[in-house]
Amino acid sequence: MKSLGRYEILLEIGRGAMGIVYLGSDAKINRQVALKCLRPELFEASEETRKRFQQEILALGRLIHPNIVTIFDAGEDPSTRTAYIVMEYVEGTSLGQLLKKGAPLSVEQVIRIGIDICSALDFAHSKGVIHRDIKPGNILLTSERGTIKVTDFGIARLDEGGHTQTDHLLGTPQYMSPEQCKGERVDGRSDLFSVGALLYELLTRQKPFPGENVAAIMHQVLTKTPVAPATLSPEIPKPLSDLVMKALEKEPGQRFQSGAEMAEALASLLSHREQTKPVGEERPTLALSESQAEVPPAPASRRRPWAWIPVVIGLAVILGWWSFRPPRESTPSGTGTTTKTPPAATGKVHLSTTPAGAEIVINGELKGTAPLTLDLPAGSHELVAKMKGHHPLEATITVAAGETVPVDLKLTEEEGTP
Repeated sequence: MKSLGRYEILLEIGRGAMGIVYLGSDAKINRQVALKCLRPELFEASEETRKRFQQEILALGRLIHPNIVTIFDAGEDPSTRTAYIVMEYVEGTSLGQLLKKGAPLSVEQVIRIGIDICSALDFAHSKGVIHRDIKPGNILLTSERGTIKVTDFGIARLDEGGHTQTDHLLGTPQYMSPEQCKGERVDGRSDLFSVGALLYELLTRQKPFPGENVAAIMHQVLTKTPVAPATLSPEIPKPLSDLVMKALEKEPGQRFQSGAEMAEALASLLSHREQTKPVGEERPTLALSESQAEVPPAPASRRRPWAWIPVVIGLAVILGWWSFRPPRESTPSGTGTTTKTPPAATGKVHLSTTPAGAEIVINGELKGTAPLTLDLPAGSHELVAKMKGHHPLEATITVAAGETVPVDLKLTEEEGTP
């Protein structure tokens, strides 16, 4: 197979329970993508199932967040009837690969990983999407910037109308919550249980619920409480150990109640550790060396220096960086001169929509209709594009000081709209 739809297949970069992942090229807009080909048996032989799949992928496409791998498109190859998902291509490695290699992670690095995952999940949960398969293999760490990316929302189901699936085991047993093991209805707190299991393994290099088979593992999840991480290593702080054990409570009501709450608790621990760190000690980063990155890089002939910038067609993700304000200029008091404060750092965003004319709302304030160019303070902003007869598109954008970034948003028509 050399192509899927309009996407050229370059090489295989991974295999999983849902299918094969390829590095692909979208020649139409000169962009590299990850193509996930789904196993045929995941679909029933009915148009209704395929239509539902397309609707779910469109919904998952709303998950535009710096710590979530973006879904650009989904389709079915007309010649092979192979269903596929087109995603942002991330060069780096997964936490699962790091664990297999025995790569060391400091306590601070593990905390930062937890913060980013919880922030991503909190955003997804706010859109009605539960991941259901948080595990090391689904958490990517980019090689260039050390950014955490949550991927494989492919088995997630929209939590609309109380729908749940009890006839299939969705997830990986070692990281599944008790309610998920029992086939009960799950909410965002189930994902946070999985985060607790992941952090436990990153800290101790042991799985909290070991077992030789699925039945044994599920029995552990349902009935056993793992040994607290702090008892396994003196290097693991007790407050962090207690936090992980809270995430692993059997009853959802005893866990953290939202991703934001858990992220805030982790951030508080990190802040305390950094305040008590000896002066001059370097702050650890999450960036990987080239030898650590195990995801195959793009072929040299096809790689481009700007490949890290996600070019958005249909969805928008802008990854940027904070530019700090220049120091305040001041003069000694009593000289008769005034203190000069430089203006806040800003950047430009050129917004366009397909179709044109959508209303653009930034941080709750209507800015006009697309296309338009906005000067915005450096940092993160909430964006909504709205047009009658189309689904609203929500995004979190990050503006970089002194930069102008083009963003093209493709709005999806509502069903039944002529």
